[in-house]
Amino acid sequence: MSGESKTHQNSVASSTQKFDLWRNTCNGIVEASFASACLLVAIRYFGASDTAKSLLAGGSFIGFLITPLFLLLIGRSKLPVSVLCAILVLFVALSILASAAATNAWFYVGCVLLGCIIAAQVPSLMVHIYSNNYSSNERGRKISGNLMLSAVVGSVTALLVGFILDKDLSHFRIGALVTSVFCLGTAYFHLKIPSKPLKSESRGLSKDLVYAIKDRLFFWMLTGWMLVGIGYLVTIPLRVEYLANPEHGLDLSNTMVLCITMVIPLICRVGSTPLWGWAFDKFNLALVRISINLFFLLGLFLYFQTKDLMLLSFASGLIGTATGGGTMAWTLWVTKVAPKGAESSYMSVHSFFTGVRGIPAPFLGYWILTNLGPAKVSWTSASFIILSCLVFAKLASDERLQPGKC
Repeated sequence: MSGESKTHQNSVASSTQKFDLWRNTCNGIVEASFASACLLVAIRYFGASDTAKSLLAGGSFIGFLITPLFLLLIGRSKLPVSVLCAILVLFVALSILASAAATNAWFYVGCVLLGCIIAAQVPSLMVHIYSNNYSSNERGRKISGNLMLSAVVGSVTALLVGFILDKDLSHFRIGALVTSVFCLGTAYFHLKIPSKPLKSESRGLSKDLVYAIKDRLFFWMLTGWMLVGIGYLVTIPLRVEYLANPEHGLDLSNTMVLCITMVIPLICRVGSTPLWGWAFDKFNLALVRISINLFFLLGLFLYFQTKDLMLLSFASGLIGTATGGGTMAWTLWVTKVAPKGAESSYMSVHSFFTGVRGIPAPFLGYWILTNLGPAKVSWTSASFIILSCLVFAKLASDERLQPGKC
C-alpha cells in the first residue's frame, strides 16, 4: 500500500470511528429505552398473552430471517451503504412513534415488531462498512470502544426508564416520543459515516447458502453459533418475566427489574468490551468464542436457579460480561472467515440462521417456564451452550481462525 493510499485509509478509518461513536451513543439510548420498556409495558400495562410476548421477543429474529431477501432487493442500489442504514432507521423511528398511540396489546406489539424487523437489517450493512473502512488488525479495538460507550449510555437510560415507569406506566408513551427523536439522531450520524454502494456477490439466499455447504469452516461455525444462540435466546424474555411476574414469587419493581436485566449487564458489558476487543484481534477466534460461552453458561444457569437478589445481580453481571464479547463477535466474526467481497453474503446467511433460531426460541422458553419451571430453563440453556463449546473446540486448529488471518 502506497503512502498516499495508507493516509487515505487512515482518514476513512478515523472518520468512521468518530461518527460511529456518535451513532452508537444515540443508538444506545434507543435500544435501552425501547428494549427495556417494551416487555414490561406488554406484561404490566397491556397484560399481553404469552404468544404476544414471544412475538415481541422474536421481532429482531424475524428481521434476521428476511435479511438475505433484503440484501438481494437492495444489492443493485447505487446508494451508499450509510444512506441505506439511515433510511432504515427513519422507518424504525416511525414505528416507535406509532407505538406511543397504542390502545391495546396487539397494536403495541405490532408496532414494536415492525421496528425490530427493520432495525435487524442494519448489522448486515454495517459489517460491509467495517470490513472496508477498518484494517483486519484493528476492527475489534475500534468497534469495542464505540460499543462500550453505547453500553454506558444504555445503562443510564434503562435506570431512568425504570424510575419513570414506576411513577406511572402510561409514561411509556412519552418515552416512545423521546426515543423516536434519538432514532433521528442515529440516522443523521449514519449519513456521516463514509461508505460506498453495496458491492456484494449476494444473488439470493439459495445461492448464498452454497457458501455454507462448500465452506466447511463456515458450516461448523454456523452450527456452533446456532447452539449457543438457542441456549441464550430461550432466556431473553424469560429474564424479565421471571422477575416481573408474581407467579414466580418475585414481582419486583420496574426499577429493580431493569437494574437486574439491563443496568447491571450493561455496566459489565462496558467493563469487558475493551478486553474482548483486544482478545478478538490477538487470539484464536474459536477460543475467544468458547470463553464468551463460559460466561453465558455460568450466568444463565445461576440466574434461574435462585431468587436471591445478590445472586441474581451476580448472574446478570456474568451475562453482561458475555454480551460484551458476544455482540462484537456476532458482528465481526464473518470478516475472519469470508473471502474478500463476500462479507455481506456470509453475514446474510449468518443473520438468516440467527432468525431461524430466534423466532421459535421465545416460544420454547415460555413453554419450559410455564410447564417445567425456571430451573429447567437453566438446564436447557446450559446443555446447548456446552454443545456449542465442543464444536468451537474442534474448530480451533483452523488457520483462518488464528489472529490476523482475514
